[in-house]
Amino acid sequence: MNESDLFQPINEYLIKKGKFMNLVKITIIMFVLTLLCSNLSAIDEKGLKVGFSYSTLTGSEMINAEFRSNFSAGIFVNKRLNKWLILQPELLYSSKGAIYDGKEKLYVDEDMDGYFDEDPYDQIDNDGDGLIDEDRPDSGFNVSGYYKLYYLEIPILLKMTTEHFISNNLNIILGPSFNILLDDKNKLKQAGNEYLSGHLSELNIFDLSAIFGLEYSINKFKFELRVNQGLIQNKFKSVSEVFMEDYPDLFISFFGEDYQEYVKCSENYGYNTLFSVFLSVSF
Repeated sequence: MNESDLFQPINEYLIKKGKFMNLVKITIIMFVLTLLCSNLSAIDEKGLKVGFSYSTLTGSEMINAEFRSNFSAGIFVNKRLNKWLILQPELLYSSKGAIYDGKEKLYVDEDMDGYFDEDPYDQIDNDGDGLIDEDRPDSGFNVSGYYKLYYLEIPILLKMTTEHFISNNLNIILGPSFNILLDDKNKLKQAGNEYLSGHLSELNIFDLSAIFGLEYSINKFKFELRVNQGLIQNKFKSVSEVFMEDYPDLFISFFGEDYQEYVKCSENYGYNTLFSVFLSVSF
């Protein structure tokens, strides 16, 4: 049996899995469209909206993420529930992600004692074990690029009017958004090498976010400021992780088969965070 025959079942599984997830996405999209378009007589208002946003990836392991510009576009409908509350579901196509620029580190347990950087190269026995400089210092290297994510967003929002205490043109918006990942285009560069989407992400298909915003209405036009904070953390691979995956023999030659116990690399985890400005028009 050759190598291609060995991996054929795995390839077939991945192809089937990809087709299945595409079918799930299409089914959800059609379901939401049906809900938005059904019983139009009960809808008080409908319209189109477009938005411009700045997004980043927040989280303790995303220290190199910076804001990038994005866009959103879609439709909305709403129904007044009482004098001060409006229900507004939306269907949006949105881009998210971040610019990535900074240093990544590779941590090496040179003396293979299970501890990292307890005695760096400074000619001092820092850990008092009688040995000097038994561990290699952190290896830092510059990495730049971007993470680009594309979602179908389904916000289910409540709009609270402020006509009784501020203005009849101003609404407060809040609610959850249920999001489906449609595509991701990622690229990082390090020392002339490029690492693309297939290497750089282990993303969740589904995302959940919380939305808070303010809306100001002028006749059929609405202007909106919105904060959209992701609640599900995504895993983004760093260049050092990809390097370890692509060249395991290099590390095995120094540390043996269990090299992952003695080499650590930068890890990238993050939540989608957006600050958006929307313009809506009713019809």
